[in-house]
Amino acid sequence: APHRGLSRPSLATMFTAADIDPTATNSPKFRLIAVQCLFALTTFSAMASQRKGLAGPDAQTLEVCGPLGCGYSSFPMFKFLVALFVIYWLFTLFAMAAYLLQKVPPPVTEFMCYTVFNVLLFAAFMASATECNTTIVDPVYPVCKRATAAKASVAFAFFTWTAVCVSMIFTFKEWRDANYSGIPGSANFDFVPGVTSTPGHSYPNQATAATTQTYA
Repeated sequence: APHRGLSRPSLATMFTAADIDPTATNSPKFRLIAVQCLFALTTFSAMASQRKGLAGPDAQTLEVCGPLGCGYSSFPMFKFLVALFVIYWLFTLFAMAAYLLQKVPPPVTEFMCYTVFNVLLFAAFMASATECNTTIVDPVYPVCKRATAAKASVAFAFFTWTAVCVSMIFTFKEWRDANYSGIPGSANFDFVPGVTSTPGHSYPNQATAATTQTYA
């Protein structure tokens, strides 16, 4: 009887070395995504490591969290930042894998993804920066006065957002060079399942084909 372990293909056999394009690492877009991956990792790991030292929360006295201060989990804005940047970090890993496996989505898809993340990342940065600079007890004691890791996290959140803006510019230029193809419902959306492999690729116009068809 055949060995049961051979009946199911493993992940290693699904993707061979021939599927990986090592030259993808030379792409400025790939390198920019790699930088964003490191920035996002630093952002959420730094904030998650802030288990004490934060004043407050909610403009209350320092007595709420004791002499050591609060952790990041006492602040909804900081928890939102951690969760969002974990999601974006995973997104960058999938994006880099797509480039290496030559499965890059159309420019319009990349641009839309970066646009959504751009808005969310900026919102998380602004909310966390505002919370971090909120004064507690007196005007000279902000929430993050003794929280070095939280301040570093907010700074790297800004760096990540800036890098995403650059990725948006790259993908928008590619989309523009493709004549803004790939939007469903538009004149440039030339995608037919089974006929074209990706949105934006041209195929014979159905009306033209119908008028030029000959009958016996």
